Order: sequence, then structure tokens, then C-alpha cells
Amino acid sequence: MEICIFLGAGASAAENLPIQNELFSNYFKNSLPLHPYSKMNTNLREFFKEMFNIDVLLDDIDKVNFPTFEEVLGILDMAEQRRESFKNFRTDTYNNRSGSINILRQYLVLLTANSINNAAKVSNKYHELLLKNLMERDQLFNTTFISANYDIHIDNTISKLYDKENMPVMLDYGVDFANFNFKNSSWKRPCGKTIKLYKIHGSLNWLYCPICSSLTLTPYEGGVMRILNNQDEATCLNCNERTIPIIVPPTYFKNMSNVYLSSVWNKAEASLRKADVIIFCGYSFPEADIHIKYMLKRVQTSRNKKPLKIIVFNNHENKLMSALKKEEMRYKRFLGEDIIFTKDSFQDFAMNPYKYISLIKNNNRS
Repeated sequence: MEICIFLGAGASAAENLPIQNELFSNYFKNSLPLHPYSKMNTNLREFFKEMFNIDVLLDDIDKVNFPTFEEVLGILDMAEQRRESFKNFRTDTYNNRSGSINILRQYLVLLTANSINNAAKVSNKYHELLLKNLMERDQLFNTTFISANYDIHIDNTISKLYDKENMPVMLDYGVDFANFNFKNSSWKRPCGKTIKLYKIHGSLNWLYCPICSSLTLTPYEGGVMRILNNQDEATCLNCNERTIPIIVPPTYFKNMSNVYLSSVWNKAEASLRKADVIIFCGYSFPEADIHIKYMLKRVQTSRNKKPLKIIVFNNHENKLMSALKKEEMRYKRFLGEDIIFTKDSFQDFAMNPYKYISLIKNNNRS
């Protein structure tokens, strides 16, 4: 059976990473006080004070009702698309007194990276458990992972398999990295036994060079943080110019034009077409992800195989049943009533994936 496991934010939250509505409070409470007057933090403080009447340095962060990440990025993206400005934040650069919307947007992406990277220095318990259990049932090499997350939990968990003498496994992101061109690189072109991981919204360990259009991988490390902490260490392997992140933030106006992201999306769609089942883990099927919905509907309506089986795990300990029911309605409204929407969590699936895979197999026979 060919399986695609789709990892959303809830899968990372299982490893104690902040979810989207915690990113602002997490950053302004824990990271900003370390460098309150850096250029980035000064500009962010001015932006939130001017636009939302929030002083991220002086206000009690625990009591602040922050706008959502989608709302903040959405208004900046719309301003850029319409070539319009806010009073003190402009899309043009001729007025030096004004903050740049483009720069603010980059700062918000780095804020996201910082919050996730700092929280990611913990165990990969459930990701490791999932791979171990899939391996024991000889299902791992028939599984493709598609991740909407930037963190590198699943990356590092797969990469660790390469060190095992009895079964060397290589991680295949579906793109070529500049690392492949250097003999002394710690990251080689995948060959032999591989596990495919397609990160459709980019990754904390991808550094893109806008000069020579190459992509550098920083194995086991969220290399995007180099851009924030020491730009001289965030240089392209090919031409030594400074790099930028490939991170597609949670907004309605997603830009998927990067050539590497386009390749990843094409390969993700190809894997979904071959799959017998998609297993959604920690993914709420948000309204803003129209690109994902478009891809799923293309796959769902143009298959030569049997109808695609879909099963969802997106519960957690403190989740209200009303919220879970709304998510179930979103899934079924768009993908059909035949999907299996469980009341279980990513942790439940990771602890016994074959229990649920067997359920799908039995449904296929009936």
C-alpha cells in the first residue's frame, strides 16, 4: 500500500512547538527582551504600536490580544500587491522616514523562524516513534511524507536512519542542493534506499541564493537563524553571496513562484496521485491553504486508481469537541463524506500506525 503522510502544525505541536496563534506572544515574551533595541526588534515594535496599539516591550505580553499571523501578513501582502502604503510604512523606498513593508515582512518571517527554532531544541519523540513503528511493519519505504511545517523534526528523524549500519537510509527532499557539488559536504545526493520528504512551505534549513539561484542545505540545523544572528555565516556555497529563507508564511496570498518550491509541489502532487491513502496529521484544513486544496482536488478528480482514501488525526488533549466538529465539516465539505475523521491525535497515530492502516486495508476489501 502506497501511503502519503501529511504533517501539519499539530504534529509539531506534539513536540511542544508553538502553534500559529502563539508565535507573536512567544517571540515578544522570550526573544525580544534579549535584544530589545536591535534594528529588527525596533522596527517590529514601531509596527505593532502604530498598527495595533500594542507596545511589545512595555505591555504585559500574557494579556495582549494579538492579531493572527494571517491577519498581519495578509495586510502587508495586500499592500505590496496593490502598491499602496500605510501612513508610516510604505511599499516604496524614497521616504527614508518610513518603514519598508517588504523589510517588515522579512522580519515577520524571521520572527516565525526564531520562535520555531528555539522551541525545536527538544526531543523528536513522536516522529521517531512513528518511523520506528512504520519500519517494523515494512511500511516505511512505501511512505512519502509531505510537510507544511518549517521545523526540522521529521527531517532530523529520517536523517538519523542513515547512521545505522544495518539499514542506511537517505532523505530525499526532491530538490538539488549546492551541497551536492562539494566533495567534502556532509550531505550527499540521495541514492539507494531513500525516504521522500516534500516540504511544500519551505524549511528552516534551506538557504536560497537570489544571485545564483542555488539552494544550500544546513543539515540538522535551522540555518535560517544564521540570517538573523550572523549573516556572514548565511552565505551561498556556490557564490558566497548572502542568502534568504524559503519560508512561505501562513497568509492568504502565498507566493509559490520559487523554482525549488515549484519542483517540490510537482513531486508532492505526483506522490499523491500514486498513493492509496493520505493520512493527515495535525492539519486543520484552514481556509487560507487554497493551494493545498487545489492540489488535493486535482489529485482526487483525476485518478486512474481506486478512489483516494483519506484519514485525519487532528485532536489533542484540550481541544473542544465543537472545534473538532467544525474541522470535520471543513474536510468533508471539500473532500467528501467518505473520509475517516478520527477523534485521535498525531500521538495516537504515531504510537500505533498499523492499527489505522489495517482499518483502511479492511475497508478496501469490503
